[in-house]
Parts: sequence; C-alpha cells; structure tokens
Amino acid sequence: MLYEMEKEGRNLLLKLLEKHHGNKMLEVGCGSNEPALLISKKFNSNVKCIDPYGYGKNIIKMRGEEIAKLNEKFDVIYSVMSLHHMDAFIFLKEAIKALNNNGKLVIVDWKKGVETGVPEYYFSLNEVIAMMKDYEIIDKGEKKHHFYVVGKENKK
Repeated sequence: MLYEMEKEGRNLLLKLLEKHHGNKMLEVGCGSNEPALLISKKFNSNVKCIDPYGYGKNIIKMRGEEIAKLNEKFDVIYSVMSLHHMDAFIFLKEAIKALNNNGKLVIVDWKKGVETGVPEYYFSLNEVIAMMKDYEIIDKGEKKHHFYVVGKENKK
C-alpha cells in the first residue's frame, strides 16, 4: 500500500515537471538519486541533489534549509515527499533566494491526515500556501494522498 501511495507522489511530480522543468534543477531531500537521474534524462536537464544523509553518488549532504550554501541559482527547485522533514518556513525562505528569474519551486508532499504508518506531521496545502507569502502560486491541488504547489517569486 505504501509503495502505491509513494508512486502517486512520484508520478505527480513527473507530471508537474512536464510543465515546469528547466535546464538547471535541484532536488531537495532526494534520498537516493534515482528519481533525479530519471528526471535529468527525461528533461535533458542538469539536476543536483541534496539530502542530509546522502544515500547515493553525487549527492551533496545538506539540509534543505541550507541551500544558500550552494551559492547557486536554479531554474527549478523541487521536493517530493520531503517537506515534512524540514523546517518548512525556513526552507521556503531560502529556496526563493536560490531561484533564477522566473524560477519555480515545485513541492509534492503527503497531505495532512494521510496514514503512512510513520508518526510524522504532514502539512495541509493551505498551511504551506500560508508560508509562501513571497511566492506567486501558479499551480496547486490535491490528489488522494498528496498535495502539490508550484510557486515563483512574487515580484510585486
């Protein structure tokens, strides 16, 4: 059951990246870098990966809240089923600084109330949007087990 639930999140990310991909992307909370390798190949993109534990090759051991230390800008920063492992408020503040002009942040995570068997706090879509005050929300929604939100810098 959990595998099918995770598959929903990964498929949702791929669908979103079909509309919102870029030449230079960053995956935050990648675990292993297998999804990033697929995404890199599918969209002909350069994908960097960060994860505090770094389970594979070419993964930078770093928390999402520390992406400013990369001292780089990205067309797309994405996170799938990882936001709940971070201080979301700090991550969202730091991510916007690491986006290129018109860069996008794509988040897919477990939605509040979903039973994964792991005692963790999962945000609601509205909770995440409320933390994204510096972003213009360009896409959002919910599936059975996940929510998603796509934002870019609000230049008002």
